[in-house]
Amino acid sequence: MDNSNKIVPPHLNAEIYRTDTTGTNTISYLDYIAIHSDGSVLIGSSELTGRYWNGGVSVYKGIDNAKCVQNEEKRSIPLSSGTADGCFIGTSSKVLTCEDSGAVTVWANKNDAWNQWKEEISAAEHDDAALAVDCLEPDRLYVTSGADGNVKVWDITDMICIRNYGAAHSLMINALKVRPKSTTNFATGSMDEYVTLWDDNVDKPVLDIWKNDSCVRCISWMDEHSLLVGDEAGVLRLLDIRNIGDQVIVAEFPAPVHKLAVHPDGDKVAVCCDNKIVTVCQAELKCEPKVIYHDRHMHSNFVRGAAWDLEDKTILHTVGWNGDFKSHSVLFD
Repeated sequence: MDNSNKIVPPHLNAEIYRTDTTGTNTISYLDYIAIHSDGSVLIGSSELTGRYWNGGVSVYKGIDNAKCVQNEEKRSIPLSSGTADGCFIGTSSKVLTCEDSGAVTVWANKNDAWNQWKEEISAAEHDDAALAVDCLEPDRLYVTSGADGNVKVWDITDMICIRNYGAAHSLMINALKVRPKSTTNFATGSMDEYVTLWDDNVDKPVLDIWKNDSCVRCISWMDEHSLLVGDEAGVLRLLDIRNIGDQVIVAEFPAPVHKLAVHPDGDKVAVCCDNKIVTVCQAELKCEPKVIYHDRHMHSNFVRGAAWDLEDKTILHTVGWNGDFKSHSVLFD
């Protein structure tokens, strides 16, 4: 049989899909919130449709400005992929983003006539999504973890990875937190069920703090010795890293624990799970834990991020996949 040299045009459906520009408005799934000491607010989002999986970051001058986030379509920083975590760097005119592409990027706003955010420096050295970031030394050293199971310490002055913990965990690392009052110690929590303590001066892990019985989803320090661990089974534990046998089950939730926000006073924690419920618990090693706030009505979709107000410590701010910014008044005893 002779080979056919006839050019076959694209299928009609494929051609329509290629040229169609209708229905491409993105929905902002708000993923995290951070509040700067000057009151500025950073909100990161993944903006997904069937055709585009983008993301963005919005920066507001204050809480009141941030409350209109659900009505805004344009982000301060548009991204070509989603973003799972981010933070301010020093001043509120500079931020760092972790992106689903594996990139870690520093953005700056020069406060010029255009008031635009511009990419200052970036590096894409994670082999999968960069999932978490925290600060070791303000303005200079930051540590990130990713879905590739790697942990990297960055000198963001030149965006150089000064220490790479390859295969730090055997599965994705969802959680990373720097130890209070330390510029070298940090803990990681992974889907491989381990919570591990690291030191920036050492090439290997210092200590496997805890081997959980299900995947670790989030961690947060209450103080330099007490570590909260939330897992896939919905259990929130408080561990004493000096004596792992001295632990407290703070609460058990009906869904995986996604994010924790420890109160500035250090004895209360806000909890977001894979549902629309916001919970605040009192957690101390020497006292019986209790739930002091519980809301299931303000959000209509998963709650993803939480941060305590810097001026009024009874106010908790949350963001979620419904695209809303909500404020909760938490009454303490």
